[in-house]
Amino acid sequence: MRTWRVGTFSMGMSLLFLGVFLLLSQFLHWDSTMVLRVWWPALLVILGIEILIYLITSKQEKPYLNFDLFSIIIVGIVGTAGIAIVFLQSTGLMHLFEEEMTKEEITMDLPALDVSIKDNIKRIVIQTQGQNMPLNIEGTSEDFVSLFGTYRTVNSENKVILNKSKDYVLVKEKGDTVYLQMKELPKHSSGFSSSYATTNVTFLIPTSVKLEVEGNNETKVNPRHLQNDWSIINASSLELNLKDTNNVMVSVKDTEILDSENQQWKTADKKENDADGDSVEAESLTEAKYLKGKQNTKISIVNSGTLHITNN
Repeated sequence: MRTWRVGTFSMGMSLLFLGVFLLLSQFLHWDSTMVLRVWWPALLVILGIEILIYLITSKQEKPYLNFDLFSIIIVGIVGTAGIAIVFLQSTGLMHLFEEEMTKEEITMDLPALDVSIKDNIKRIVIQTQGQNMPLNIEGTSEDFVSLFGTYRTVNSENKVILNKSKDYVLVKEKGDTVYLQMKELPKHSSGFSSSYATTNVTFLIPTSVKLEVEGNNETKVNPRHLQNDWSIINASSLELNLKDTNNVMVSVKDTEILDSENQQWKTADKKENDADGDSVEAESLTEAKYLKGKQNTKISIVNSGTLHITNN
């Protein structure tokens, strides 16, 4: 005669109802948190019902209970794991796990921008709002400003986060000045990690218009036949290519000049008084000028990190 082991029936019924629930929850969007809370109490209730059925139907004078502990433990663990997975799916955590597993770093093109420069425009101002984005600035004989470049971001679905030029730059014309203000790029943040998009932007600037660049960025400038004055303020590092610029004066203040010993610089060391009233060297106030040709135009570099000038 086959022996009834308490727990076998409970395991079968529990798995049956659990499977039906998990299947229907995918279509009916049931609240899995409630089932997760009542799963173990429900398992105990089913087990208790099985014990009562066994005692009632047993023909023995003193029924002896044989428990299938392995089945009870397994059904509890499997049920908890199944409900936990449904819970993670319904709360979006499973989607976050999937995103983290499939993330990759990709490079995409920035939406290009062309801004026509009218006859009344005398000055262009580029502002980066302290963002650490490399800038490439080149002079052009055309009467418009062009922006293009690339950006790097991390995502799992190759989503395009910049669809239009206004997503990364604000263009504002005020009086005789055109302002180009770079925007902070979208930041992706989840419960597991966060990532920032970075850009590498190239500006084509008319050489006949004054230019001011403000921002703590790695900057490369190639003026190319410059016809007006340009200035760069607070650049973290600056590489200035004067190969195609023959008549210019580069004025530097509060900036470290690299390879200055190999170039012809004119310095003007200022002095200041110390606490005793004595005149001392003020290294931070040192000014220098680099002259090339007739100096018809001027490039001013103020309060920047380093400057490197190349002529090739």
